[in-house]
Amino acid sequence: MGNAREPSRYIRELSEIAGDNLRFETVAGDLLRQCPACRAGHLVERTGTANRRFLGCSQFPNCEDTARLK
Repeated sequence: MGNAREPSRYIRELSEIAGDNLRFETVAGDLLRQCPACRAGHLVERTGTANRRFLGCSQFPNCEDTARLK
C-alpha cells in the first residue's frame, strides 16, 4: 500500500473518510494508534535522549508529532 515514508493515496483517502473509525492493526491483530496530526502514519514507540521512551509518528521526519507513553 506504500512505504513508511510515502503512504498510498488510498490510505490517506480512507483516513479522511473514516476519521476516528479507521483502525490500523499489525498482522498479529494488535491495534496501532493513528497519528492525530498527519493521519497518514501511526504512533510507534521510540527512545529519545536519556533513554526516555515516547510515541512518535511513523512518518518522521515528515511528521514530528509525539505523545507520552501511558
